[in-house]
Amino acid sequence: MILIDLLSNPTEFFQTARDKHWREAFGFFLIITVALSILTPIANYLGIQSTDISSAYQAQIIAYRVSTVLLPQYGVYTYFIEALLIIGFAIIILLFLTGFVHVIYRAMGGSGPISNAWKTSCYGVAPCILGGFLPYISLFAAAYSLLLQIYIGPKTLYGVQESRAVVFLAVILALTFIEMLTVGTTVEFFA
Repeated sequence: MILIDLLSNPTEFFQTARDKHWREAFGFFLIITVALSILTPIANYLGIQSTDISSAYQAQIIAYRVSTVLLPQYGVYTYFIEALLIIGFAIIILLFLTGFVHVIYRAMGGSGPISNAWKTSCYGVAPCILGGFLPYISLFAAAYSLLLQIYIGPKTLYGVQESRAVVFLAVILALTFIEMLTVGTTVEFFA
């Protein structure tokens, strides 16, 4: 099973992922995303807000912000709309992350096609299914997902020196914490 292999030995998994087709990676991403797009609106309906503390995907938070505006007009149907919004925003973020990771790892001296970044971005969402819609548990899921998408996967597939990959990870983490502490959330501009 992909999820168990990926979570138990991510480096080995990404080494074998080099030979996988991009559609297989996207299929895995869609399974995780659709599951979260169903579970998140249920959690929201039960009173759990989608925030940085309770959501592993930024798409969940953005969709929640939009759905709070739609709720008075569409009532309970808003939660169905929210599910579709999560899927849409997740795909947009996936495309951005793929390009970003590819450019950075190529600039650091790595080699390989953009499909390497695609695979790390798609498979890197795996931890999010393990509570990525629940308060505090989602923090751990998001952190592990970030490690897979920005550090372990790309370092493995692009063959970048460990020291460069660690510096990149440290910069991303520092910027994330600075932004969260100064602005309050990673998607505050949608408020």
